[in-house]
Amino acid sequence: MSEIPKNRLILYIMLIGLLPLIVVGLLFWSKKGELDQLENQIQFVQQLALTKQRKQSINLAAHDQFKNADHFYLDKNLETLTFLQPEIESLRTLMENKNFAGDENLTKRLEKLQGKENKILFSGGQVLAYPTFQESILSLTNPVEVNTQDLGEILAKTEGIEIGDHKPGPKRPQLIVIDFKIESKDTSNKNEAYLLNMKLLKREYL
Repeated sequence: MSEIPKNRLILYIMLIGLLPLIVVGLLFWSKKGELDQLENQIQFVQQLALTKQRKQSINLAAHDQFKNADHFYLDKNLETLTFLQPEIESLRTLMENKNFAGDENLTKRLEKLQGKENKILFSGGQVLAYPTFQESILSLTNPVEVNTQDLGEILAKTEGIEIGDHKPGPKRPQLIVIDFKIESKDTSNKNEAYLLNMKLLKREYL
């Protein structure tokens, strides 16, 4: 020690004196980082809990709304509909006219519009079961020809809302339109017609 210059010795003593402060500072910042990380984790868990609570509230509200739904709602309210009524009436009037009596094109067209070929008929896929509900994806077996009035009727009954004079049916299950395609169709008369194809997700609560 006697061989170390006095100025250098003082410097060494000062550095040694600062060492505990440096160690404490490093420990402080290390712990502060851990606390910040812990705080972020707590905030994440809180946000996760709030999100789960909101979803649970939505699920409970949906369960209460649809728990008494009619399993045969689609059969009763959509698969019974007849479309393009103005064209059907026009065809009937024409066929009563002796000039068009026996016209095969008119007869075939009327049979198509009044028969199963232009009726909504869903084919169901696999039913997926969950603890509180079951769901399946339903597709039209074939596209149907409709007009704007028919579209309003279909959407009112699937979406559960009033559209003009059209209203949803009673005890509607939860129906979600997942695919909806409509194309304008050329007709030989002035009646409007569109080709509709759609796919629904049907969810029923247990």
